[in-house]
Amino acid sequence: GRGCGTRGGGLRVRPMDPTEADDSDGFPSSGAARRGPVLAGVEGGGTTWVAAVAVGEPDRIVTRADFPTTTPEETLPRIRDWLAAQHAERPFDALGVATFGPVDLDRQSPTYGHITHSPKPGWAAVDVLGELKRGWAPAKIPVGFDTDVNAPAVAEFAAVQRELEALDGTERNSSAGAFVRALFEDDGDDASETSETDDDDDAQRRTTRETRPKRETEGAERKRSRLNTPDELRFQNLAYVTVGTGVGVGVVCGGEPVHGLSHPEAGHIRVSRLASDGLAGAPGAFEGTCVYHGDCIEGMAGAAAIARRCGCDMSQLAQIPDDHPAWDAAAHYVAGMCATLVMVASPQRIVLGGGVLQRKTLVAKIRESLRFQLGGYVRHDFVEKTSGLKHFLVASRHGNEAGIV
Repeated sequence: GRGCGTRGGGLRVRPMDPTEADDSDGFPSSGAARRGPVLAGVEGGGTTWVAAVAVGEPDRIVTRADFPTTTPEETLPRIRDWLAAQHAERPFDALGVATFGPVDLDRQSPTYGHITHSPKPGWAAVDVLGELKRGWAPAKIPVGFDTDVNAPAVAEFAAVQRELEALDGTERNSSAGAFVRALFEDDGDDASETSETDDDDDAQRRTTRETRPKRETEGAERKRSRLNTPDELRFQNLAYVTVGTGVGVGVVCGGEPVHGLSHPEAGHIRVSRLASDGLAGAPGAFEGTCVYHGDCIEGMAGAAAIARRCGCDMSQLAQIPDDHPAWDAAAHYVAGMCATLVMVASPQRIVLGGGVLQRKTLVAKIRESLRFQLGGYVRHDFVEKTSGLKHFLVASRHGNEAGIV
């Protein structure tokens, strides 16, 4: 988990842009503050809650504080007092709160803003939003409330949208430019993006395409002009996957986070068990760790499950070598979940976060397992080619800060 704060508020100030002046209150100078709105955010985690203030853009954090997750009666008032003090110094233009759940996201519900039930002792039926706003928040302040996985999904989606809208023809050779080409061009391919590890039949398809007549048409010009027209951007679906103590998934479809009967809980779906894990309940079979479902993704690939496979404590997982079979098992189950997301939600990018997925070799294993489990049914370079998978299944740009951004 993140480092706990110090007594009396747990304030830890993040370094600011070195080009900005530093006021004693931790905010940029008044000239910098006029560049955009003051945004407050709170992320609730199982071990640590984080509160932060950003100016201009959500990722431009100027001050933050960490609070250990103890009881609601102790944790939430400490965060509320910190928010109130920051708001008194510089009034917020908006507040966003994202927390572990399950939570109630129905604005018409009497328990909107609550954690409804939780395996974490003491955190069931807690009015998180109400407690955090009490006593200081203006009645008309815009407030967003969501899960701690939907929020980073929205942040990652917004970041890609900004990149795509800002791109012009001179930037298409960048990594983001390759992503644009795959989204907007008919072929979805480019010789310069081909990996030597791609299949031979991919090379044959490239050769065939390269022999086609080169034509400049009005349609191609229209496609290029769409790059800077937000309403017409074809990038609209993204999934965010986090693997740590738990496994969570946030989903953006059509540019909006998915809400409905509840919210996405893909970490609790089941996929095919590895043959080496045996049949659930059979003698000698691997027993999943989820208290609700046993062998769901969280129960088979979360940190507790990996530690069980390794015969160690979760705190010792960083010492487990990359070639331990536990990582292959984790890759199988996470990739199975990603394959299900591809089939159901059709994301154009899956972003990976959480402590377990900071291991780079595991990400590579998940990519290969995803391609294998899709079995060639989904015909797109993003899931058929090694080069495409590197753009499709990516590490979070924000690392472990994804939730607070």
